[in-house]
Amino acid sequence: MDKRRHHRFLALLEVRVLPGEGVPADLKVVTVDVAVGGARCASNRPLEAGVRLQITLTLVGGGLGQGAAIDAEASVLRCSTNAAAPETRRYELALAFTRMDSDDRSRLQAYLNRL
Repeated sequence: MDKRRHHRFLALLEVRVLPGEGVPADLKVVTVDVAVGGARCASNRPLEAGVRLQITLTLVGGGLGQGAAIDAEASVLRCSTNAAAPETRRYELALAFTRMDSDDRSRLQAYLNRL
């Protein structure tokens, strides 16, 4: 059963993750798909479920003249390994956005509506 409350859109977006507890220093993350409530991401390092992340999504395309940054707090729901994926995208992370400024949420929703 699909528990999602928001439609997900395929989008390859860069994600900057601030250092923190449980966050490897060399962590690299990109989105696979994204929604207003969260994102599925690919990563070069595994993360434990429950780890909280301070992230910045860089929105590109979708009719934007230039990139726009969206700041959010996210929680790792789960992490799985894809042995067939390249090392830079070996791990798949399910993230739930736990905090986001209302203006950023509106900007993200408008961006997704244009995809």
